[in-house]
Amino acid sequence: MNRTDTDRTRIDVLDLIAALIAGRRLIIGGTLAVCIAAAGLSLVLEEEYQAVVQLLPPKEQKQGFGFADLLSELPIPSLRLGEKGTPADIFVAILQSPTLRQQMVSYFSLMEKYETDSLEDAIDALANHTEIGKSEQGTIMISVLARDPQLAANMANQYVLYLDSTNIRLSQETAGARFKFISRLEAQEESKLETELGRLQSFQEEHNAISIEDQARATIRAASEMQSAAMELVIKRRSLLLSGFSAIHPDVLRLEKELLMRQEALVFIRDGSEAQLSPHSATGQALLEGLFLDENLFLPLRRIPEVAHSYQNIEKDVLVQAALMKMLLEQKAEALIEKDNATSTIQVLDVARAPEKPARPRRLLMVFIAGVLSLFSSIVYVLGSVYVGALRDRWQAEFAGRN
Repeated sequence: MNRTDTDRTRIDVLDLIAALIAGRRLIIGGTLAVCIAAAGLSLVLEEEYQAVVQLLPPKEQKQGFGFADLLSELPIPSLRLGEKGTPADIFVAILQSPTLRQQMVSYFSLMEKYETDSLEDAIDALANHTEIGKSEQGTIMISVLARDPQLAANMANQYVLYLDSTNIRLSQETAGARFKFISRLEAQEESKLETELGRLQSFQEEHNAISIEDQARATIRAASEMQSAAMELVIKRRSLLLSGFSAIHPDVLRLEKELLMRQEALVFIRDGSEAQLSPHSATGQALLEGLFLDENLFLPLRRIPEVAHSYQNIEKDVLVQAALMKMLLEQKAEALIEKDNATSTIQVLDVARAPEKPARPRRLLMVFIAGVLSLFSSIVYVLGSVYVGALRDRWQAEFAGRN
């Protein structure tokens, strides 16, 4: 085989251009034929209408028992324990749940409309005709395709109704379980509160502790007044003795008796029933006989710190139980309201309306895609034919040269 034969078997750009020019009728004709066929097919396909509902994203609500509410007010980063995503993601998950789609299939008799033999096939067909997600602005979009424009709008709006009813049902079930739990906890804590109140009452009766602060203030005031009066009597007796009165003078003896009475009363105010009083004196006998012991409203000075400390400990337990009971009652009332609450949980921004223009099939897009694919296929076919012909000529030339 000489050089001229080898050059003839090679393909250059001019050969490819020449092949395209030679096959232009095939390329143009094939492309037009495919476009016409695609246009005819698009006219045969049934039109589908798209209805869209737009929902506002739900707001995040901070709910919980009192301590959780208090913690949520602290300036610390919030932790989302056991929860992934936002409430809007939960709405989308509910809308895409098989349970809700099964309700849609049953309500609109979609097994007949989609011509399916099983419920699962109808649910899959509904999923293919439904698009649910979040927009870039954060709203929730629900779009439904159907051959009837009014049916598409009704299905899209029905999604919203089922979402709302599902939210209400779940909220009521949660509130009902919460109400029962709080009721059981309330009964337990009420029993504890009664026990603490009984402890407080017994302590008050035992120590005659009606109002610790007021009684301590009155005891201190009475002791100071008694001490001042006793000092005045000492000064008066001293003055009489310095004035020349004898120790057995009636006035001196009267002052001594009053001084002794005040001192013994002061001892009683200081020590209470444990006071060591003289049984030979009139004051001591009166105190020992119970003139003051049974109806004494003064707390002994020496026992005020101990009694106040014990009283504060018991009172603290009572206040804690009372605060807990108050919190439980508030939560119980809130759960009771939520248990019977049937208000809407959805905010609809745009209600679905029957569309006027079909969304499918997109005829121009179908014809354009079919034309591009046909044009590309025709060019590949023509160029491939030229290349295959060149290979055949090369093999024939090489085989002839060998022979």
